[in-house]
Amino acid sequence: MTKNKRLRGLLPVLCIGLCTATLFGFLGRWSWLLDLFSHFRVVYAWGLVLLAAWFRGRKQRIWAGVALFFFVVNLATLWPYLVRSQSAPPPAESLRLKVFHANLLVLNTEYAAVQRQIADENPDIVALAELTPGWFAALEPLKKTYPYFVRNHIGDRFGLGVWSKYPMTGEAIYLGAGARCSVLARVNLPTQQSLTVLYTHPWPPSKSQWVAEQKRQLAAVAERIQTEPGPKLVLGDLNATPWSYLFRKLEHDSGLRDTERDGGIAFTWPEQLPIRIPIDHCLVSKEIHVLGRRAGRATGSDHLPLVLELAF
Repeated sequence: MTKNKRLRGLLPVLCIGLCTATLFGFLGRWSWLLDLFSHFRVVYAWGLVLLAAWFRGRKQRIWAGVALFFFVVNLATLWPYLVRSQSAPPPAESLRLKVFHANLLVLNTEYAAVQRQIADENPDIVALAELTPGWFAALEPLKKTYPYFVRNHIGDRFGLGVWSKYPMTGEAIYLGAGARCSVLARVNLPTQQSLTVLYTHPWPPSKSQWVAEQKRQLAAVAERIQTEPGPKLVLGDLNATPWSYLFRKLEHDSGLRDTERDGGIAFTWPEQLPIRIPIDHCLVSKEIHVLGRRAGRATGSDHLPLVLELAF
């Protein structure tokens, strides 16, 4: 069998695999294993459109039609994040607020890279996950620019910390049975408003027990943030993509809006690979406008930072 014949035989199999994975990704409500397929919509879309073009070029119309149909299915899921909403711009007198979030990675020791990027971005609020004692000590200089600080006092990969230029109070809270400890901070802004920041880092969907705890934590996050008055946001490495079942449920139940719908997708993990998925997120209340949203530079972590520019 020639190489071309083997390729012609394998590509329909690949097409069937991508189509099946596309369908499995819609069944996450009933199975956490199937929900894992939802995270790779962009990969499916690219793969299927390339297959459709290949099949069409070889006049294999049925296969081309199948690939094109499932490409459109994936594109329809991605479309709200590719076409930014045309919401009214914020008033000229609105407060501009820059937020920087990064999952540091417990094994990472590139302290200077993180400090340098924070200095370059000059955000108003800094939120860091996997904050170990080593990282906490290395980031001591942040207090000069960010005198207000709240952390959850966990010294391992569950550690979280939030720094602010503006006066801030807060507490460490557990949301959901078996949940990782989150940080609830209230930032007093120059506009006399109080911004609530719920910073969280649920378990990854690696096994059924962790998924159950992730589900409970995100449900509790949605319930708690609803009780907070005024402008508010949920921020963190949520270990879920925006088209997964658990994330869509969080967005619906919390009443918040995914900033990706206005600021675009930031593919943050894994940093070391060319194909990444967006699992670092910020959801905001309706009075907050998204002016910009992007991934930051590599810092030695397996995540790229998330940089947000907001107004309200």
